[in-house]
Amino acid sequence: MLWEALGTELYEAVLAVRPAEAELFAMFTDADGIEAVRRRY
Repeated sequence: MLWEALGTELYEAVLAVRPAEAELFAMFTDADGIEAVRRRY
């Protein structure tokens, strides 16, 4: 579904970024991580 909405290029970019975000926010609680990115998009 996400791939269909974004297309191949953007979908692959999202897949590339997610592991880096997970590593970046690993030290934060879920609530802190949500608050940090809530208004980003």
